Amino acid sequence: MPPDTDCQQVEPGGFLLECPHCRQELRVARKYSGAHVECKLCHGHFLLDPDSPASRLVGFFAECPHCLEELRANLRYRRARVACKLCGGRIRFIPVSAQPVRPSGNSGRSPMIATG
Repeated sequence: MPPDTDCQQVEPGGFLLECPHCRQELRVARKYSGAHVECKLCHGHFLLDPDSPASRLVGFFAECPHCLEELRANLRYRRARVACKLCGGRIRFIPVSAQPVRPSGNSGRSPMIATG
């Protein structure tokens, strides 16, 4: 894709990963990156670290800045420039910020949202 001025930079809104306990695909908001989380399906606990191979990331999701629809992308597009499959708008996926945001609460554990 040639460089152009209408290419918008987009950070992932969250991650698609396999639960290390039940192996079901989970959809987790990026705000839980670096936090101990609980799978809503099997109730297994684990640390969500997107940079660790133990996290078994499948992909990520993000909102297209042109049409505002949610996009689901494979990890191979993590730093790529692509066109939205819904509107054709040009976007460049950029890595998430290095500093994770920890959820509030007394236990530090937050439930995950599973997708089907």
